[in-house]
Formats: sequence, C-alpha cells, structure tokens
Amino acid sequence: MFPRWVWDYIRVVGGDDVVDVRGWRFDVVGPRFLARPSVSDVSSPCPVKRDVWLRRVARVRVDSGLFSFGRAVHDVFLYPFRFRDSDIGFVVRGFERLLHGFNGFLRDYREFFRRLFRKALALALYSYEDGVPISVEPTIPAAALGLSDFVKPDLMVGFIPVDIALAPSSDRGFERKEIALAGYALAIEAWTGHPINYAVALYISVRDQEPVLSWRVIRVDDSLRRLFLETRDRVAMMLEHGEEPKPSGQCVPGCPYAEFCGGGK
Repeated sequence: MFPRWVWDYIRVVGGDDVVDVRGWRFDVVGPRFLARPSVSDVSSPCPVKRDVWLRRVARVRVDSGLFSFGRAVHDVFLYPFRFRDSDIGFVVRGFERLLHGFNGFLRDYREFFRRLFRKALALALYSYEDGVPISVEPTIPAAALGLSDFVKPDLMVGFIPVDIALAPSSDRGFERKEIALAGYALAIEAWTGHPINYAVALYISVRDQEPVLSWRVIRVDDSLRRLFLETRDRVAMMLEHGEEPKPSGQCVPGCPYAEFCGGGK
C-alpha cells in the first residue's frame, strides 16, 4: 500500500513514543459536552468553525464543484481497494461503470480518473499479494470520545489510519488533515487498546491530467492530540449552545459557504 520509504520511515523513527493522551484514557479524552461533532466538523477548514455552524445549526446546504471533484477522486482511488481480492476484469468493469456515472465538469477529467485508478489498482494488488491487511472506510466506535457514534477513516493499514484528500493550497489544509488523523488515532486506540503513534495522509493533485500522489507521515504526538481535543470541545460547545461565531476574515479560497458567510468581505 505505502511506498517503501513510508514503511522505512515508520520503522526507523517509530517505536514506543511517550504519549500521555491515549484514546483509552477516558478521564482525559472523554466528552465535555452533550453535543457530539464529527471528525470532519472538528477538522473543518474554517478557523472559527463558522462553516460547521452554517451546516449543522443554520442547516445551509451547498453544492460545490470542489466538493464533487474531491468526492470523485476519493471514490476512484478507493474503488480497487474495496475489491482487491476480486478478479481484475470485474474490478475494471466496475470502475468503468463508476466513471460513466460522473456528470458535468467531471467528464472533463475522465483521463485523469483512469490514470488515478491504474495507480490505485497497482497499489491494491501489491498490498494484496504481500498480505498487507487493509480496511476500507472501517466503522470505528467514537461516542466515548465525545464524537459521532462512529468515525470512518478512508483506509486503515493494519492499525494505521490513512486519509486521502486533494492536495491543499495552504498550510492550513495540511494542519486540518493532521487534526483529523489525530481523531482517528484516538478512536482506534479507544476501540482496540492498541497504541497509534503514526498516521498517513495521501494528497492527490492534478498535473496535465496526470495524478500526482504525495505521501505524508504524521506523528500523532501529545501536542496534536491535545489540539484535536481542544478543537473538539470548542466545536461541541458551539453546537450545544447554537452560538454563531463571527466571520474570521481569513476565509479559505474557494470556500463553498462564502456567499452565506460574508467572512471574506
């Protein structure tokens, strides 16, 4: 699944890190509020979480082209992993049906999606032949952490959570994925009792219809865990009391809630 350097990095710098904030320490990681946000709420791109308030409290619904493209990239990459023990012909035909269902501007990226699928298929087949245990969107209990009933990382390689996303345009995008992976790590620890010291983010970008895969190993240390819990509590308090956060004035470019928020004005 991972490139060789990712495995080597984890082996060389891994080991038993001294971490106090473990998922099984419910006195430390347990909920502080009745409202239970999702991991995507906690790791949303808005620095003041106004996007979460608009979605969860004001019930604003948006249809974003960027969201649609990100979802399509996600579905294409995961497809061969869902059926990696199946006949290759079956997997390829299933992918073509998936591709045929893409509408609108997504059709302009059909060659990109085909190339992305081929790369994902190669990784899926190699991991299957090597006996690497991989779960696709596993359902992990998370209510004990004050989150939604379940969380679903995109992949779990062994016990390592993996998040797949479009390459961000700013450092804030990298940080929010690290926060999300910390949440998944805590949930896996609470569920299994197995310590999770590292997580992996896969960023996918488009370059002349060619998918570029960039892997990033995330050290899930105490500072990142505490940042996740502090943000979780801030979002949960906002949802519980329905308090509307003021616009941040630091909007993410292309935010789909911009016309409802007014934060960039």
